[in-house]
Amino acid sequence: MITASYYVIRNISDALEKKDLTEVKEIFEKFMERYRNDLELRRICEEFMEYLESGDEEILEKIKEDLEKLRNARRIRSQGGTGLWHRDRRPGLGRFMLIT
Repeated sequence: MITASYYVIRNISDALEKKDLTEVKEIFEKFMERYRNDLELRRICEEFMEYLESGDEEILEKIKEDLEKLRNARRIRSQGGTGLWHRDRRPGLGRFMLIT
């Protein structure tokens, strides 16, 4: 399952800060199509579409908070560890640690 990276989330956040709602809607639609299986991003996109219908500022603030949390989580996840494509990024290190 491919999920949106930290940079994708950052692009969405930056567009949201500009407050150009048509641009943000286009970005959300583009990334919803590209990352169909990313449930966290899909939930935020659906909340944004709800915000467009209602205009409730509380929903917008919640979206910004959720994007910030998701951005931090994706940044940590992409920096290393077992969540990446390769199971072990440094294969010789485990053996070295066991020997010493």
